[in-house]
Amino acid sequence: MNGRRLRSLDIAVIDLNSEYLGVSRRILMENAGAQVASAVAECVKDLGSKRVVVLAGSGNNGGDALVAARHLAAIAGEVRVVLISRTGEPRTEEARSAWEAVRRMAFSVRCHVVSGEEVPEEVRALIASADVIVDGIFGTGLRGPIGRPYSTVFSLVNSSKALVFAVDVPSGINPDTGDYTERVRADCTICLHAAKPFVDLVDAGVVTVRPIGAPPDAELVAGPGDAEVALSSFKGGVRVLLYDDGLELAPGAMSFLERLGVPLRRTEGEAFRIEAEGGVPFSTSSGGGGVLLVRTEGGRELKEELESAVNLSRSAGTPVWKLGRYDAFASPDLRKANWLEPEHVSVFTTGAMVALAALLSASADLHYAVGASIYLSRRALRETGSPPRDPERYVNALASEVKGQRGQGR
Repeated sequence: MNGRRLRSLDIAVIDLNSEYLGVSRRILMENAGAQVASAVAECVKDLGSKRVVVLAGSGNNGGDALVAARHLAAIAGEVRVVLISRTGEPRTEEARSAWEAVRRMAFSVRCHVVSGEEVPEEVRALIASADVIVDGIFGTGLRGPIGRPYSTVFSLVNSSKALVFAVDVPSGINPDTGDYTERVRADCTICLHAAKPFVDLVDAGVVTVRPIGAPPDAELVAGPGDAEVALSSFKGGVRVLLYDDGLELAPGAMSFLERLGVPLRRTEGEAFRIEAEGGVPFSTSSGGGGVLLVRTEGGRELKEELESAVNLSRSAGTPVWKLGRYDAFASPDLRKANWLEPEHVSVFTTGAMVALAALLSASADLHYAVGASIYLSRRALRETGSPPRDPERYVNALASEVKGQRGQGR
């Protein structure tokens, strides 16, 4: 199918950044479930006479399916929900709310729980008798082998005569690689927000893409999603080489790296350039390779600034980071900026931001490394003010942001 592909980590960034912009994951779940129910209604004739069995796992994919069940209860002949969870309940707050709602719908929905390794006979018979099955067992977060009771449920679904609709990805399939050992065989797959890489690699039936109301800005903004993804892969212990041109970016970069305890080698150079071992170089020279650092001209609105950065990136043949105001970053295909946190007005704090980006680029995708550094370095300005009266206090605040996010498993 045509269109772009988004990996599971891209979706995780969009979810967190949507929340940062004021669109909660609960809203996204509500929209996703409504879209799944709509897709089922469009594809199934005489839905009012059909038995629909919704299989929900314990994560947010299961939450999407539970919301779909609530919508389908108004238009299907019969709706049964089977929650498959070792604890007997969903594990996320959003999914728990969706589960509580359908549990209270005693007139229109009957609920069942599978919490052990064995699938009860009642649930086996239910799956075998279904006309329509909604597969919301596993989503884009699936990793590792499939055990019981999930493998048993997969087998029951695949041997049924029901029309099977998968929410986002057929359960059991790695959404990024298409790999699987056991899987649900779907007749239709409803990809939410965007198609995932697996659609080009395995048969997922008829694949459609449905919007769920995530703001377009969620992919653009440098926000907490970028920080979580970039820091989750950051291992530390990376050596950094810095070329100091005697100007003002170097002191902030060196001070921050020293505060983190990063092994740093400094040498004099005609242009500022910083590069972490295994990472991407950042340089004020167009011949420095990697990311070209330029100062923003000022006065432009966000859209104009990003367009300017994209055009400059295309003409320079390299990613461009326009330092100042929005800290707009652009490569020919990707953009990042922030307009919600305090602005850098000091070259010292800007230098620290660039150093963090160089460090994170050793283990994260470049645009997420830059996005994380923009967000975290600006967020630290909430504590110190901009410009900070005490540069060392700022360095400590930024280091705390980095260590704090990593300490939360991010």
